[in-house]
Amino acid sequence: MSERKHSRSPKRFLDRLVRDTARTLTPPTTPTAFLHALCATLSPQLDRPVRLKFVAFPPGLDVSGITLAREDDYIVVVEERAPDAHKFVIAGHEIGHIHYGTLDVHYPAGLPAAARRLLARADDDIPWERVVAMATRSPAATAAEAEWEAEECGLRLAAKFPKVVGPGAAGRMTQDTLTDRLSSSLGNIGGP
Repeated sequence: MSERKHSRSPKRFLDRLVRDTARTLTPPTTPTAFLHALCATLSPQLDRPVRLKFVAFPPGLDVSGITLAREDDYIVVVEERAPDAHKFVIAGHEIGHIHYGTLDVHYPAGLPAAARRLLARADDDIPWERVVAMATRSPAATAAEAEWEAEECGLRLAAKFPKVVGPGAAGRMTQDTLTDRLSSSLGNIGGP
């Protein structure tokens, strides 16, 4: 097991990753910009860079995020129509699979072309069935523990959403935000 995967604590891993990412940004920042910066911060810690892509997934597809573990990079693909806080859950889940090493890189011939089309953003030309096949988890990921670990990463990252890009993030406190927080804290006394 490599040194980077030694820490099984998603809390420590994400606390450090979010802190290091926040240092690279000037608030306020958008959720997608923060997630791109998060991947850029993570990349030097891994054996290959992490690329983040927001794409509209087709109706009926049972996933909202996938990771393609190619030989030269990881491609994290997140449903672009998901609410911003949920994008953090999705991206965090996929980053969890990368962190814990529960991805596979063995593809049938021709599938890297599907990844290239996905990266080129020709949404109507993406062979989704092949892209999903590329996101096959390693045998270690079939264990429920691997999914729980990845999901914990997603939920922990989403918990940081309000602090890094939400209404309470540095540089985002406005009179409306303050009023909403006070109203919420007081149980919306006198409100609708």
